[in-house]
Formats: sequence, structure tokens, C-alpha cells
Amino acid sequence: MTDDEITVESITKEELIEPEIKVLVSRDRMEASLEIIAPAGSRPLEIEEIIETINKSGVVFGLDHDVVKRAYKSPGVSVICAKGQEAVNGTNAQIIYHIDMEKKGRPEEDEDGNVDFKNLNLFIMVQEGDLLAEKIPSTPGTSGTDVLGNILGAKPGKEIPMPVGKNVQVIDGLKLVSMISGQVSVVNNKVNVMPVIEIKEDVDVSTGNIEFVGDVIVRGSVQPGFVVKAGGNIEIFGTISGGTVEGNNVTIKMGIQGMHRGYVKAKGNIVTKFIENAIVHADVDIFISDVVLNSRISAGKKILVEGKKGLIVGGKVMAGEEIRAKVVGTHMATNTTLEVGVNPTLREEYQNIRVEIKKVDTNLETTQKALNILKAIDPNLLPPDKREMLLKLTKAQFHLVGQGEMMRNRMNVIQSEFENLLGGRIKVSDVIYPGVKVVVGTVIKPITEMLKFTCLYAENGEIKIGTYK
Repeated sequence: MTDDEITVESITKEELIEPEIKVLVSRDRMEASLEIIAPAGSRPLEIEEIIETINKSGVVFGLDHDVVKRAYKSPGVSVICAKGQEAVNGTNAQIIYHIDMEKKGRPEEDEDGNVDFKNLNLFIMVQEGDLLAEKIPSTPGTSGTDVLGNILGAKPGKEIPMPVGKNVQVIDGLKLVSMISGQVSVVNNKVNVMPVIEIKEDVDVSTGNIEFVGDVIVRGSVQPGFVVKAGGNIEIFGTISGGTVEGNNVTIKMGIQGMHRGYVKAKGNIVTKFIENAIVHADVDIFISDVVLNSRISAGKKILVEGKKGLIVGGKVMAGEEIRAKVVGTHMATNTTLEVGVNPTLREEYQNIRVEIKKVDTNLETTQKALNILKAIDPNLLPPDKREMLLKLTKAQFHLVGQGEMMRNRMNVIQSEFENLLGGRIKVSDVIYPGVKVVVGTVIKPITEMLKFTCLYAENGEIKIGTYK
């Protein structure tokens, strides 16, 4: 190499321009931009040199190498070469309700969109063990990182307490279930289940029909055509005026005006002041403190009409064990029937079973005739459809025989109970007027003359008249 050549090479190196690598970090440190300035005559850059410069600037997170390569190939263009990761705050806890409180007070609609204003859904009912609400827990959130590698903290979600009210319990820390069957209410963000519904006025168009699994208290009356049904006891401070009431024990402070519509039914006892033009039944006892007028009332055990008047006039009064009253009938010979010695519920069941047994016997006879016809044919000659029919008829025969046997056994049980009730008595502390018909078990006696201070009972196939005791 000559001296001239050395001089030229040295001059070339000195004239090469140093390229510039600009790295700018945003104020929030969540982005970094890269710009390569390489004028003509700049010395060539290596990609590793660019990345090293970026790292020296403090950018150590979120670097996009593909973007760096694009910037390397396109000098003079500013690009976002790194992005931080935002922190994600936690979600707040929330309560998901499994009871639709929006339905409360909204009348039911049928498929055609017709509104039933007697069923207003004023009460939301649940059963014991029903899921009422469920908690979705809060989350802690996810931390982030800026381009300089700093950790960004996340805010955890807010916790909220379970909406625990009365008669509910929390299971697994997240599920709220009912401890009893009853009416749901949400008060001050707390879910309660109450075993009693209290209606502060009449049951009418303002309340609609009431159907509840627990106890019901009605401060007013039950108006014509409206229904109150309860799984528990019912207490009505006014009257039942042509309405329908069904419950366990039913107490009516004033009385029952049947108005020839609706009825009153209790699984236990009924207590009321008077009954007029009504149908009333209690599986156990009925207590009336004043009068029974032109009504059909029945009780599994006793009917006691022993208040100030203690009067039974018109209609039919039936009790399994005993009827007690002060006065029965009137001097006008009003048709009145008193019947004891047969539980009305059992008698109705007995009559229904007799009807069903006749149907079963008829079906069994028809089935057996068809079976006899098929069995008379050589089995090898029976076509497939007839074989299938033979199988079905055989199964039907066994089923009908079993049905008939079960019903006859039940009839025998009821007949035994009838025999135990033969000691039923009718006791009248004042007077029974002519026109009254007395039935004890299967023995009937029309009263043709006035009887006082009397007890009537069956003995040796006839009704005896004894003194009131």
C-alpha cells in the first residue's frame, strides 16, 4: 500500500456521519418511541446496536422487535417500539338474586295476554331450602408494568356483605338460602323470609287472591269471589262474605256469610261466630259461638254451637263424633238435618272408592274376555300384533287386579273406622223442634215432637233419646 492510498482511506473514515438513535419515553412511561436518523453518508448500523441503545435508555419491557426492525429499515420514521401493560383493577363483588322481585304486584297474564286482576302477585313465595341470592366474589386485579420495568399496582375490587335478613342462611360463604317456607321481602338490602302474611285491609281487588305457604292474617274481610289459601293457619278479623278460604286452622272473628258461593275448609279446626248460607268443612272440629243458618257444615270429629244463642236452623250439619247445640230447628218446622257417626271425609272417600271399584271391575271383565279369546287361539298361529296385544292385556289384567285389591283394602279400613264412630252423639241443652231429622250412623229418626235437654244416640239398631249430660 502506497502513502497516497493510506491518506485517501483515512479521509474517507473521518467523513462518515454518525447516525442518531432517538428513544423517547412518554410521560406516563407506558410507551417508548424510536426514530433512527441516518443522513446520507452515515455509517451503517447494526440491529443489535439499536436494541442496546434502547435498553440503555431504560426501556426494558414491552419491546416489539418487529417494530424495531421496521424502524431499522425505514430511517427517519418515528415508531412506537415498546408498550407497557396497564394494570387491571379487580372487579367489585356483586349479588345475583334468584328471586324476581319485579314480578311483585304485577297481575298474572294468560297465554292470550289477558290480565287476571284477582292474582296480583303481591307476595313472592319461596320454599325451605330455595336459593335466594348468590354472591360473585371480588377479584384482586392484575398488576401492570411500564416500559421502564416499574410494577404498576392494581386496585382490588370492593367487597360487599351478604344480604342476610331473617330466616335465611349463608352456605359456603356465597349462597343465600331460605331456612323456612314463606314470603320474601327485601328491606334495607337484606333478604327476609317471613312465615306470616298480614293483610291490613279486605281481601278484594286491591289485594287479589292470597295463596301462601305459611300463616295468613287478614285484618279486614274476604270479599265475594276472592280466595285465601294458606299452608298454615288463617285468622280473619272480619267476615268471609262469599269468598273461598282454605287453611290449617281457620279463625273468623265475625262470621261466615256464604252467599251461596265459595266455601271454607280447614285441615284442623274452624272457629267462628256464625255460619250462614255457607259450605264449611273441618277435618277435626268446628266451634260456632252464635248460630248456624241454612248451611252445610261437616267436621271429622265435633261441631259445637254453644254460644249465647247456640242455634242450628236449616241445612245439614254432620260430625264424626258429636254435635252439641242449645237449640235445633224452629217452631216453623224448618228442615234441618243433624248427622253423626260417620266421618264426612271418610264417607266421601268411601263413595268415591265404590264408584272407582265398579269402573275397575268393568275394565277387568272386558280385559279378561279379550284374553280368553286370544288364549283360545293356537299360539303358533297368532300374528305379531295379536301377540303384542296378548302381552298388553296380560299386564293390564295384573294391574287392574292390583288396583281393585288396594281399593277394597282401603274400603275395609274405612268400614272399620265407621264402626268405631257408631258411638256418635247429638246433645241439645235446650230444645229440638219438630222438622229436624237425626241420623246416627245408618239409623234415621225424624223428630216429630219437641224434645228438651236431650241426648240422642244409636243402640241396638235404633236411636235412643236420653237426657243431656
